[in-house]
Amino acid sequence: MGMRTHAPHDIVYRGHGGLTTERALASATIVRSLPASQAAHTLAAMPDAPQSVVVRVPATSANLGPGFDSLGLALDWTADVRVSISNTATARPDGPIERMIASAALSLYTRAGIEPPAGLAVEYRGDIPVGRGLGVSALARVAGLMAANELIPNAADRTPDMLLGIATQLERHADNAAPALLGGIQVVVADDEDVSHATVTPPSDLRVALFVPEFSMPTEESREKLPTSLTRNQTVHNIGRAALLVAALVNRQYDLLSVATEDVLHQPARSTIYQGEAMFPIFEAARAAGALGVFLSGGGPTIAAFVQANGEDVACAMRDAAAARGVAGITRVVAMRAAGAEVIERT
Repeated sequence: MGMRTHAPHDIVYRGHGGLTTERALASATIVRSLPASQAAHTLAAMPDAPQSVVVRVPATSANLGPGFDSLGLALDWTADVRVSISNTATARPDGPIERMIASAALSLYTRAGIEPPAGLAVEYRGDIPVGRGLGVSALARVAGLMAANELIPNAADRTPDMLLGIATQLERHADNAAPALLGGIQVVVADDEDVSHATVTPPSDLRVALFVPEFSMPTEESREKLPTSLTRNQTVHNIGRAALLVAALVNRQYDLLSVATEDVLHQPARSTIYQGEAMFPIFEAARAAGALGVFLSGGGPTIAAFVQANGEDVACAMRDAAAARGVAGITRVVAMRAAGAEVIERT
């Protein structure tokens, strides 16, 4: 996997001991607090369950142009999360990512009808930029759920679809939660926790070139700019292209990707708040450099392009076009990841 401009060194968040159950529940409204003596009894009753797990979860890119809230893919750019439990109450995590992980983990204890541990510690290690449309919040919630699923007995009783439903309810974006949990390219239809989904295996000869700006575009803020209604022609425009995109990826008809990644629902609105009005000029530069298709990743501001052997050229072209409009950022060229979240260590 090539990289034109290196991202900063790994960012490591540590919870300085983890999460006090009572304080976490007060802020997250998940379950009631648990006396340490009762927690000790709970843990003692689970002698075969691990006390610490490490979960690896991918970054994701959602929408893919026309598939607003319906299409997403996993990127071969991952973060590792360690979640540990103990009988000793500990301090609340400092970082927002850690708090999200811990809250998701505790929510699964509630669903499973299991009293939470007195202490829950979280460590996040990754260099995926936050607030850039790369699914870090979905990653955090999936990591917390996956870790808790391993720490709670009878993990097999909780299916991936069940975990996906909970992740979607917490995250509110199934197009990020599904590829983070399950990997691959995901087509999703979500109705609260009822998520229908289908997996498309990522083509091995297709990669994604990313331009990741230094500025952020919080998803909920950018959503406020979206239209509240569409004309029939606009609706047909996006429905046809979303369907074409899935077919083009399945059939390896890459000549269709340029048309198939076009959108009239969310990208035009988001372009108006994109720094330097640089979004569409970056799109044009990517296409001119040979990108097969280009789109805003999630709510932005990261711009993603489907590429083959010319990935570094496309990434460089995007960076240069952004710089010409005063937008700084990094580039990265990655494969799509077939695997979703996975437990890589149990102790």
